[in-house]
Amino acid sequence: GPGMTRRHWFAVAVALLAMLLALAPPLWVRSTGHEVTLPIRPVDPLAIFRGNYVDLVYDISLPIGPDERDRSVYAVFADGRPGRLVRISDDRPELADGEFCIRARTGYDTVALPHLEQFFVTPERGRELEMHLTELLAVIKVTDGCRAVLVDLEPRSTTG
Repeated sequence: GPGMTRRHWFAVAVALLAMLLALAPPLWVRSTGHEVTLPIRPVDPLAIFRGNYVDLVYDISLPIGPDERDRSVYAVFADGRPGRLVRISDDRPELADGEFCIRARTGYDTVALPHLEQFFVTPERGRELEMHLTELLAVIKVTDGCRAVLVDLEPRSTTG
C-alpha cells in the first residue's frame, strides 16, 4: 500500500543524505584547502596503465622509535615542491609559516597517509603519467585542520 512507498522514499532520502555527508568533507577540503605536493615512490606502471585505483606509497621517512610505531599522528611538512616531513606530533600541531599537516599513521620507519594512498586514474591519464613514472608528485589539498584530499598526480619536473 501507500505506506510502503513512503518508507521507500524515506530510505532513498536517508541513503542520499549519507552519500552527501560522505562527499561533503572532501569537496570542502578540495575547494578551501591549500595545494601542496608530496613525493611518491615509483608506481607500478601496469597499475596506472590499467586505468584503475593506483596504490601510492609516499616517499616520506623519519626515524621512528619502537614505541612510536603504529600510532595515529599528525605529520608536519615544510611546504615546498615537494613538501618535506619535518616532525610528527600526537596532538594537533602549532604550524609555523610555510608548514602544513596531514593526519597520518606511523609505520616501521615511515609515515603512512592512509587517506591518500589510493588514486583513481582513467586510462588516458594513465598514459600521460606513464612517461614520468619515476618522478611523480601527489597533488594534495590540505586544510589548517590537517584534513587532506588527494586531487591529482603530476610529474616532478616542471620543465618539458
